[in-house]
Amino acid sequence: LIHFIKSRMYHELLIALRGHPGLIFPEKDGVLRVNKSISELHPCEVVIINQLLEVASDYMQLYQYINENRYRFDSAMYLSALYEGVDNALEPYRQTLVTLEYEILEHAGAQLSLLQHRLIPHRPVLRALVHLLKEIEEEQPVGCMILDKVYKASSSGVEGVGTALKKVLSELNKVLYKQLLAWLLQGSLYDPFQEFFIVKDSKADDSILIMGEEGERTRSKSGSYQLKLELVPSHISPNLAEKIFFIGESIQLFESDRRVESQGAVLREKEAEFYQELSRLRDKEMFEVQEFASFVDRIREAVSSHLHNLVMVEADLKSELTTVWNIFLLGRGELSHTFISLAEDRLGKPPSITSQNDANQAWRSSMQLVLSHSEEDTLLQKVRLVIGEEKKECWEQLTIQYAVSWPLHLVITPGAISKYNKIFSLLLLMRRSSNALNSMWTQMMTKGRQEDDRCVGWTPQVWQTRLHMAFLIANIQSYVLSDVLESQKSNFLKKLEETRSFETIKEAHEQFLIDVSTQIFLQNPKILKLLKDLLNATLILVRCASYNIQEASQLCVELNQKAMLLLQLLTSMRQKVEGGNH
Repeated sequence: LIHFIKSRMYHELLIALRGHPGLIFPEKDGVLRVNKSISELHPCEVVIINQLLEVASDYMQLYQYINENRYRFDSAMYLSALYEGVDNALEPYRQTLVTLEYEILEHAGAQLSLLQHRLIPHRPVLRALVHLLKEIEEEQPVGCMILDKVYKASSSGVEGVGTALKKVLSELNKVLYKQLLAWLLQGSLYDPFQEFFIVKDSKADDSILIMGEEGERTRSKSGSYQLKLELVPSHISPNLAEKIFFIGESIQLFESDRRVESQGAVLREKEAEFYQELSRLRDKEMFEVQEFASFVDRIREAVSSHLHNLVMVEADLKSELTTVWNIFLLGRGELSHTFISLAEDRLGKPPSITSQNDANQAWRSSMQLVLSHSEEDTLLQKVRLVIGEEKKECWEQLTIQYAVSWPLHLVITPGAISKYNKIFSLLLLMRRSSNALNSMWTQMMTKGRQEDDRCVGWTPQVWQTRLHMAFLIANIQSYVLSDVLESQKSNFLKKLEETRSFETIKEAHEQFLIDVSTQIFLQNPKILKLLKDLLNATLILVRCASYNIQEASQLCVELNQKAMLLLQLLTSMRQKVEGGNH
């Protein structure tokens, strides 16, 4: 009878160890225990069985986690992979139970110590898995951060735990590789639950305008993406993540607007080779960081080399940059001078219904007067002036909408056009102020003279202030045009000559814009505001000098104060820079 009872108990125990409580081994608050009403068991046996039931309780929790979340329709990819991996990690435990059941059926006298010997080694593994799932449930990491948490936990030195967690990691890596495959080889973001470390940038500006070979202007079909370093798993370095981002973004920008007659995909015949290599890496049990980094470098070199040839040789980036610089950096001085002369009065007031049309009409007229027919046709297709709707002068909200020749939108991005517009706005204000001071001198000299050869109505203060402002603005313009723009353009073009990497070209262009913006004070709000106030006050002085000499005299005092303050700030900044260099 005792053997029958124990045999029956072992059978119930094996069922309980599969996470199913019963009469003999009931469950209370998620924990399985021996029923206290059973008196046939020795106290030592009760202790041993309760130890085994702790393993069963952990398995039961894991089994419930898996069943509740594994096949949910709305379950994110990494969570689904996590529970799939945990289920795989539990397979050795289940297999042990099957083996034990066979042995107990074959040997009626099986001892409780046999179960203890076989099952207790599984206890730290199941405990670690329960702890991991509870942590993830409490912290709720997103996507790749789940993989990161498991990766860190897999370095455990406890016997069996590391091996089990590597099985979980293997399932998570499959999801990561699926996303990497889409991004690295097609420039496609496969991320239905927003889990990847590359995301669509919903706050980005409108896509850039592209000009086709026949002059048609279309919006780029490419999206704008952002690398979120906080979502990058710790075993993928920031540098490697940047390379991954560059590859996919470049392919995506190229492929989304690729012309039928272009030379094919960026990776061309290498795509199949790279696909096989990535598939091989995906099928490995562990994520081999060094091998994967080497693979990414090979793709980057292939992408960069192909796009370098396309951008520099076939699309002639230098020629496009010359056009961009002629427009945004006022490289064609005679064109900007003529445009300012034609549009000064029309754009010197708040916008009206006709303001934008007036601006573009003045732009077309200035091109007709200055440029050749071929240059005029090119700029008519590429350039359109846009005026905002705020209640301030049109000049202050004038921007240029520029259609970039395909595929140079890979380098001259919407962000670059935005930076160029900020530079253009400041340069235009400088040129307008300089032109106004020159015009002021011309008008007053031709008004008529008194016997003492002085201009009618002008006080010495106005004369002196005009000369002072003309000298100051001329020097600022000389610094901007020669020391900044020409110097930076020369450095940038030198880098273009030296490199064979598209990535370097893109980075050099971005650095060019940053350096120019910094050196002309666009990154220094205090100096920039004072400089703009000075230039705008100069324009007001020129207008007042013709009809209100008293107000002009007051403006002279204000202008001299602003000029003195600006010089003090510039001197202080120079001293700080020189002090830092020492």
